[in-house]
Amino acid sequence: MNAKPNTIIQVQNLSKSFGNLQVLKNISLDVYQGDVIAIIGPSGCGKSTFIRHLNMLEKQDEGKILFNGKDIYEKGLHSRFVRERIGMVFQQFNLFKNLTVLKNIMLAPVTLHKMTKSEAEAKAKELLNKVGLSGYENHYPSQLSGGQQQRIAIARAMAMNPDVLLFDEPTSALDPEMVGEVLKIIKDLANSGMTMLIVTHEMNFAKSVANKVLFFSEGIIKEQGTPQEIFENPKDERLKEFLSVIH
Repeated sequence: MNAKPNTIIQVQNLSKSFGNLQVLKNISLDVYQGDVIAIIGPSGCGKSTFIRHLNMLEKQDEGKILFNGKDIYEKGLHSRFVRERIGMVFQQFNLFKNLTVLKNIMLAPVTLHKMTKSEAEAKAKELLNKVGLSGYENHYPSQLSGGQQQRIAIARAMAMNPDVLLFDEPTSALDPEMVGEVLKIIKDLANSGMTMLIVTHEMNFAKSVANKVLFFSEGIIKEQGTPQEIFENPKDERLKEFLSVIH
């Protein structure tokens, strides 16, 4: 299976079980540079487990994940290398509470010797401006709203200049009035050409920002297509049922 020139991730027959429960069943997917892929589906269908595999937070039972043509689980390929190139933004922010906003963003580039302290500080300030939080450099996470913390988490993921960003339900821990500010940042990233996979319950957001939508159910991709195909002309009965409940 040869990668096309702009194929950035290839998932080939990925399967994963936890004990007797098979969570992912023979998943295959190609992700092209600039893709914004929204992943939707009922709770417990394997969405989060799937994207956690893409930056080695889970180890597959079977199948391969190729990143720029290299098998990420190949012996000798370090998880740190993969996570530098494929960033992740979590539901619960995962900021270091004892570090200021600036130091949270600077930590990985400096620790991994990707930048000097002065380069990392300049980059962090540039990213804070991008996410609308200039002037918050010396605040601590506890002094910020949930929406602000999530925007800092996005800036932190961007600090490593990743090729791909993964979002695991980035707005589900937020109060409703804070959801919009985080979705705007993600939409801006999409418009800038960032390759992203986003597990989300925000259907209107998925419609407006994604070029491809995957519907997961029972550990498989039941249907995939453009937002128009998925939301306006669904074919799979389980997808029709899912959309009728959430609309």
